[in-house]
Amino acid sequence: MVARNHAGVRFAPVTARTDRRRLFGLTGVLLVLAGALIVLLAYRYLDWYSVAARGADSAGKVDFGKLRASADQLGGAGVATAYFDWLGWLLVIALIVVGVGANLVNPATDLLRVVGFLVGMVGAGATYYALAQHFNATGSKHSVFYNSTWGLWLTLAGFVFGAVGAALGPRSVR
Repeated sequence: MVARNHAGVRFAPVTARTDRRRLFGLTGVLLVLAGALIVLLAYRYLDWYSVAARGADSAGKVDFGKLRASADQLGGAGVATAYFDWLGWLLVIALIVVGVGANLVNPATDLLRVVGFLVGMVGAGATYYALAQHFNATGSKHSVFYNSTWGLWLTLAGFVFGAVGAALGPRSVR
């Protein structure tokens, strides 16, 4: 159905069928949930570093659990200890809650889109910073990305996907 406004310009009136996409941002929700799932898989199942076994004291494959145990033993790694203990999990949960909320039309949609984007980017930044602090506390001269494997890369990508998904949420109707 096509109508004309007072100036004679043709337009398609907004109906429940054409406005449905504004009530729920499916693409954004899928990106948020996919990003969070990737992070959770990396936390639980993937190795973050692979170090060649050179002796009995070599770490071999390093996953999230080994990083947590190592950070707990380091005295000067406060953010790393918090990240691998509870902060990383809190950031994933916050990304899910705020990111999905940012993709639902409500009075706070615009604010949630910004906050969801920031939570995702803070998650990626906190991951990097915690690892950098961990490396500094161990006296390593290498980069955070030295010997890194899928776990680290997918964690960073998952937080970025979640940030983008939150930012893609529908704009609130004014």
